[in-house]
Amino acid sequence: MTIIAFDISKAELVGVRVNHRAAVKESYTIPNTAESIATFLDAVARYPRLTVASEATAEYHRPLAQACLTRKIPFRLVNPIVTKQLTRVTIRKQKTDLSDAVLIAKAALQGAGNLITKESLDPAKAILRTAVKLGQISGTLLRMERHLCDVVPESTAASEALGLLRDYADTAREALCRVGINRIDPRVIELLTSLPGVGFTLAPVFVSELMPIERFPTQKGLVAYAGLDPRVKQSGVSMKRNTHLTKRGSPMLRRAAYIAASIAQRHDPELKAYYAKKRAEGKRYREATIANARHILARVAAVWRRGTPYVRREISTATT
Repeated sequence: MTIIAFDISKAELVGVRVNHRAAVKESYTIPNTAESIATFLDAVARYPRLTVASEATAEYHRPLAQACLTRKIPFRLVNPIVTKQLTRVTIRKQKTDLSDAVLIAKAALQGAGNLITKESLDPAKAILRTAVKLGQISGTLLRMERHLCDVVPESTAASEALGLLRDYADTAREALCRVGINRIDPRVIELLTSLPGVGFTLAPVFVSELMPIERFPTQKGLVAYAGLDPRVKQSGVSMKRNTHLTKRGSPMLRRAAYIAASIAQRHDPELKAYYAKKRAEGKRYREATIANARHILARVAAVWRRGTPYVRREISTATT
């Protein structure tokens, strides 16, 4: 097996080739352009069982990933958290582009990261993430506008300017939402909107963040990707689980699941009962809602895999 791993920046790719024993055989530095990447991959395609890997770096890894997909070369995208942890355990804690590439190669050799598919490179995720961020900016501008009106009521020009900025942000968000939704299978959107708490605003976010759903064969992996799993701390025989969330993975998915849970637990009998149970156990609102957010993710995955709408189940109150 041959791994070629890269530390990627906007301008260049610094990489290494390692064998199955993680021994470095060669190093590379190439421009981060489509032409340079194509030439390089055509030259190294001769290596047996070749896999290319890199860290997730905003959009800078996209040309390399796309070129690998075109040539049917497996491309593994490694979470930067993994390489940061590997850096911490090294004696010298050396961090250069080349040393990072070596760590990425070792992580990929151990199976870390996700294999990139055509679906995972779909721009719908980036489009809808930008739309969500614009919505957050719009909310911030609204709070600023209201605060300014309270503190300096005579400053009408500044308030009007903030209102105008908010209008522009809302217009851009709506336009991006339309573009993103048009890139998503409407049948999946229809399936997910059958879930309590998931409407036409949140459903595209779930789809773009999770597609393809087949890469999450277990509920545990799905919850971990959303960062909704608790950290586990152990000292001797004592183990503490109810600590802070890991918050790894997708913050957009975590936010969507939390919002959907906060809505659904007010209307869905099952989630409402589970929320009440957790509150009775002494859990705070946030903790109980996070527990229901995990249930929301399980439902999203279930209806998506089955291809059938969600059927709400009523809780029986009959006594025997």
